[in-house]
Amino acid sequence: MSPAAIYGRDEELEQLRQLVSRHRSFLLHGPAGVGKTLLLKHLAGEVPEMAYCDDSSSSQAVFRKLTVGLLARNNRHILQACGTGGLSAIKDKSAVSIRGIVTEALRGGSHCIVLDHLKTPSQSFAAALKDVCSWTATPLIAVARSAHMEDVGFLLPMFSDRSEKYALRNFDSDTARDFAVRTAQEMHLNAANRDEAIQKIVHYSKGNPGAILAMLEMAASPKYVTQRHVKLSPLYIDFRLRWGATHG
Repeated sequence: MSPAAIYGRDEELEQLRQLVSRHRSFLLHGPAGVGKTLLLKHLAGEVPEMAYCDDSSSSQAVFRKLTVGLLARNNRHILQACGTGGLSAIKDKSAVSIRGIVTEALRGGSHCIVLDHLKTPSQSFAAALKDVCSWTATPLIAVARSAHMEDVGFLLPMFSDRSEKYALRNFDSDTARDFAVRTAQEMHLNAANRDEAIQKIVHYSKGNPGAILAMLEMAASPKYVTQRHVKLSPLYIDFRLRWGATHG
């Protein structure tokens, strides 16, 4: 979805605000392209206490990202630990040292940790995050895109209750069409068969806003246009190949 604006998600944003305000751990899940990252980044801009981590490939990556984020917000424990070295000091510290610094920075505060782009964290990864969250009373917001949530790995037992999960769903058909029409107008898509293209793209996307954006961008490419007509079949075939390779 476009970072410039969030379309059709007012209700979801408010529900997420309420979940964050409870200061409890929860799992945000939904298909790739539905807008999970967009909404979380928006909320992180609203809520200074949200420590957003966009690289959750390992516990080491998480703690370093959290240190950088807390430093940017002038967390006094991070400032004391890094001194005048700033980001350079963070890079020079060991993984164990960084974890200890983050733990002290979170202790006694009202932060919450957001783990985006999880890649099936291992048992040791999950144990490290659970320990830090437990020691510091810091809630954890984990993000999953798979229907069965395999990408949450060993963190999944933390979210066994329905009240600890929030599903972000694709747009309904009317919202999806309105979003597609508005986006096509903003992109100045002037194909002779624009209405048909929008109808097909909405159908192909199943209401997924990321898929709609991707296909509209393809529809604006000369590769998929002949005599001002969007070639829908080749566009859809190539879209499926690209989407499966990057979002599968």
